Parts: sequence; structure tokens; C-alpha cells
Amino acid sequence: MARKKVVEPWREDALEAVRTLRSGGVILHASDTVWGLACDASNPEAVAKLRALKGRDDGTPILVLASDDGMIQHHVENVPESAWELYDCADRPTTIVLPQGKGVDESILGPGGSLAIRRINEPWCEFVIRGLGRPVASSSANLSGVPTPKSFSEIDPSIASGVDFVSSHRKTETLTSPPSFMVAFDEEGRFKILRK
Repeated sequence: MARKKVVEPWREDALEAVRTLRSGGVILHASDTVWGLACDASNPEAVAKLRALKGRDDGTPILVLASDDGMIQHHVENVPESAWELYDCADRPTTIVLPQGKGVDESILGPGGSLAIRRINEPWCEFVIRGLGRPVASSSANLSGVPTPKSFSEIDPSIASGVDFVSSHRKTETLTSPPSFMVAFDEEGRFKILRK
């Protein structure tokens, strides 16, 4: 007798998120840290819409979420071995700023073309990013200068109504994860902790 394929209960929700991202939309979803906004990191119009929803300045870098090591390697010129060790050994979500980001909208890059990138470890998000086939630009679902919401009910109505898709996955949960640990590497492979 053939084995039945396990279908996650959130699969249809995630597929709709993928369709929205592919069409240039912005989604609202629970990430591995907080409720966030996400869009295709390579789509300038989608990135501009995400910024407008938050009221965020055009020149402010935006981090990206990647589904796996291959996606990270594809979007950064060189990943130091110590950065891979950080990703592999971290006990919480870890965002690493690496020099020479590529293949994303230039407006999300930081100083010197750096790219803040986190390898996601949340099944829904990983499925969506793999489905898109590119990293997503990601930012917390709050207006600039306003505290980050821990639950869907705390999200400003202008953000919730301004996105193209609101995920129902984990919508009733209060997210208690701390913000990601953040480290920046320079061209020589030296690093500096930006957020503990």
C-alpha cells in the first residue's frame, strides 16, 4: 500500500502567499520572530509598497529572508566560514549582514552594497520562500517609530488593510520570540555584533 503524503494544514494559505508575492504583492505573516511584512526582494515596486506601508525612508536597508544555504550563496558574493558556523550553531534566529549583496532591489542594500540576510527556520515561511524561488524582503509589521506588534490584533489597521494578502497561519498566537541576533561581517571576514 502506498504511503499517504502529509499535507500541512497551512499549505493553501502558503500557496496563496506565494501567488501574491509572484504577482508583486506585499504579504502580512507570522515569521520566525515577529509579525512581518514581506515582498519579493528583487521587485522594486513591491519593495516601494512595503516601505510606504511602514512609512519608512527610501534609503533605509531592509533585511531579506532566505530558505536555504544555496539561496544565501546566490545573493552574496562571499560568505565567510564563520558566518556559516553562526547560522548552523545559533540557538535563535540570526541575521547576518554580508558585503556585496546581489540579485535584489538595490534600495534594500546597506552601506557599501551589504545585504542583511537570515536563513529562515519556520516551515510556513520556508515553504513560501522556496515557492517564490527568491528571498523576500522582510520588515516588522509596524509603522516606523511604533513598537513591534507581538500579535495580529496589535497591528495597525492601515497596515493590515494595505497589504495584498494576510496569512491566517499562527494568526491567533502571540509571538514571544526575541528579535533576531544580528552580526555584520566586513570584506576581510571580521565581524561586529549589531544586536544581541
